[in-house]
Amino acid sequence: MSQILAVKITGATTLTLLNGNQLYTAIRKQAVPQVTLNTLGPIGDEVGDKTHHGGIDKAVFFNGQKTLEKLTALLGLEYDYLQDSRFGENFVVSELDEENVCVGDQFRIGEVLVEVCQPRKPCNTLSKNTENNDTRKVVVEQSLVGWYARVLQTGVIHQGDRLILLARPYPKLTIKAVHQLLAQPAKTLNTTLLEQALDCPSLAEGYKKTLRKQAEKNALHSDESAFFNTSEF
Repeated sequence: MSQILAVKITGATTLTLLNGNQLYTAIRKQAVPQVTLNTLGPIGDEVGDKTHHGGIDKAVFFNGQKTLEKLTALLGLEYDYLQDSRFGENFVVSELDEENVCVGDQFRIGEVLVEVCQPRKPCNTLSKNTENNDTRKVVVEQSLVGWYARVLQTGVIHQGDRLILLARPYPKLTIKAVHQLLAQPAKTLNTTLLEQALDCPSLAEGYKKTLRKQAEKNALHSDESAFFNTSEF
């Protein structure tokens, strides 16, 4: 059974990077023993870019232990992902990852009920924050994106709490499969899966908006994807 290995929050701050550039962000979250969640996310947590982050459909962000281990190795990062963050996750979980979590999954975690609502759409902040230009590319190409959830029932989550799966209405819409609808060339899309994703009431509307653009590219047999060869992100 999956378990909460780390709980993380932070306020937004300005980071000075090694090249002297500054980045206003809340991506480098720090571990705390527990957190109280409302429908907009953990109390005491902030986002730096309110245009693209935050809101009910991005209330909490999860990363799997296996995902973070892979990313740390692929990018040569040296930090303790159970105490610190380079990818902005609120929760690190055991057992779960992009291949066995689905859009629409509902998990009971302590007092809280959450519903998985979309994969992360990785932006260039990831590369800036890690100071590795390949970060976003690796995250996208390896489908190591993590997932957002909305909060259906508020309450407290503690480090060590179990994640109990209560419902899985869309077993074909894994986080990896839905992510790849945006990551691969539009002309190669699985149109059946694309239609299922667009019809899924649990999938965040912001994600559907980008999927509709992919569908338009698919109709034109385009080699482009939402992540590469376009200015989408």
